[in-house]
Amino acid sequence: MNGGLELALRCAERGWWVHPLLPGSKRPAGNCRRCRPPSTAARPACGFPDADGCACHEAGRYCHGVRAATRERELIHRWWSGQDFGVGVATGPSGLVVLDLDDHDRPPPDQALLLLGIDLTQHPDTDLDRVRTGADVLGLLCRVRRAGSLLEAPATLTVQTPSGGIHLWYRAGDTSRYVQGAGRLGWQVDVRAGWSTAVAPGTVTAAGRYRIAGHQDSPVRLPRWVALELDRVGLRHRDPAAGPPRLVRLPRPARERGPRDDAAALRGELEAVASARAGRNDQLNSAGFRLGQLVGAGLLEHDQVHQALTDAAEQAGIDPGEAKAQSTLRRALQAGMRSPRTIPSPGARS
Repeated sequence: MNGGLELALRCAERGWWVHPLLPGSKRPAGNCRRCRPPSTAARPACGFPDADGCACHEAGRYCHGVRAATRERELIHRWWSGQDFGVGVATGPSGLVVLDLDDHDRPPPDQALLLLGIDLTQHPDTDLDRVRTGADVLGLLCRVRRAGSLLEAPATLTVQTPSGGIHLWYRAGDTSRYVQGAGRLGWQVDVRAGWSTAVAPGTVTAAGRYRIAGHQDSPVRLPRWVALELDRVGLRHRDPAAGPPRLVRLPRPARERGPRDDAAALRGELEAVASARAGRNDQLNSAGFRLGQLVGAGLLEHDQVHQALTDAAEQAGIDPGEAKAQSTLRRALQAGMRSPRTIPSPGARS
């Protein structure tokens, strides 16, 4: 039995949903041309990563990465046998939240950007001169919240990455779900949750092996105060059973004249984005184009529309800081503005 297959089976036995990673890489494997993007900027015909409408998922293929993750031994044997795949763990289906603490060689930002939403000038006892890594930022958050160090106690499954970073694995609990967010909790602190992947300890990439650090080999329950922080920065997934999402704030019209149903159309586009659970980027793209037409016609302000769509996308679980989502939104708005909606003159007959 090869190492990747054995590791994948062990993860599945622990209740974790797994999918293959390309040999020596952190990237998901793809096994059909329809599902592999022809270039990094292109979108394949099947709508990867959203698996809706693609036959690969039903056929038991691993094309869609985290969305194809499984615990079925038969599929795991089929996928990993004869392949030198690494193992990715789908965090959301596995009930996991992973704090990814980076150690990039970058100078720290202004102190206002270290912990978003927290005024560090109100905490003069914190030593900011020593903050250089994601682990330092998380330690800073622990001190600000007067909590014990997460790197010491309570102990949880801790994984050392080949680049020097640290992954802290936690169980999300039976009723709480979260979405991923890069830098939302703090500088060089990423949250892997929802439709996100954590590299299983024991996986080997070109940079080295992901190794368990310490003696704890199982995730513990996410500390309550960390759960509250994730909620504060907007990373808690709203349960549809808990009630409707908050209303998206409508941009104010740039001028009074315009079709009387513009407000209803605007509300409909934003709510369609906010409630999307599949094909979210496609929905964002189409809504951005149609609202961009209203911006091009002078009926709405660009910045307000951009912010409203960003808020709606966040409610759908799209990380507002994700480069792909922002690129989609920017291009869609610009395309719509180049084709502004024609506004009939006041005396024109309908």
